[in-house]
Amino acid sequence: MPKPVIITIGNNKGGVGKSTTSVNLSAALAREGNTVLVVDGDPQSNTTSTLLPDFGLRENSSLVKALEDPEGAFSPNACATKTEHLEIVPNSIRCMEWEVRSYSSIDSVLGFSRLLQNDKDIGRYDYVLIDTPPNIGPMLRNSLLISDYVLVPCPVGDQYALDGFSTFIQVLSQAKQQNKKLLLLGVVLTKYDGRAVTHKKSKARIRAFFDAKGIPVFDTEIRVNIDIDRAHSHRKSIFEFDATKSGAVDYQNMAREVIDRVQKEA
Repeated sequence: MPKPVIITIGNNKGGVGKSTTSVNLSAALAREGNTVLVVDGDPQSNTTSTLLPDFGLRENSSLVKALEDPEGAFSPNACATKTEHLEIVPNSIRCMEWEVRSYSSIDSVLGFSRLLQNDKDIGRYDYVLIDTPPNIGPMLRNSLLISDYVLVPCPVGDQYALDGFSTFIQVLSQAKQQNKKLLLLGVVLTKYDGRAVTHKKSKARIRAFFDAKGIPVFDTEIRVNIDIDRAHSHRKSIFEFDATKSGAVDYQNMAREVIDRVQKEA
């Protein structure tokens, strides 16, 4: 059975659009005809809050439950979402307790690797997207060790996100020593306001910064769109909320670009 393409959505800074990207990119990939699994690796569980129809499902199916089970795997803990061909392994604040308990154990680094190795049905997915927390801890390190690619959201108007990027690149370099196949799929510029002169200047500066370092940047930019926030407040992806909005157009274009980049790397 073929293995899915596994993509970590990561950045060690909060508020950059990791969960927003996880929710809407996964939905967009599913709309392109792919079977997609989202693994919510962030204990804040914003992706779970948006995609999981019934929070009660976390009692029997969750990332923590999988990790606490010696025979655990991802797909048995997958729950259906309201989007066809899109499932999620949900998370909860209990994950923080697991992180503390597992800190000195091998699972703090290789827990996800064990879940993947145990997973006989993971091949039914075309893509696995892993949302990660805004820190360099067990969830991110676990995720990087099983991923084929990393996708990094970077808000156009946030200088601090750019300042911390060098730290994230160091973490990627360390992970690549153990996971030789890991590649940086690209940086996606988020929260872009094309009407703001400061954003236009910042976008040009950020693109030049990454180009100089040979870091790929997606052509697609995710524009500022209040409807994305409205959608999430209604616990919906932008496509469920209103597929005609600019946020839906941007994420659908981004999904197509992700597919193209993955196919070129294959």
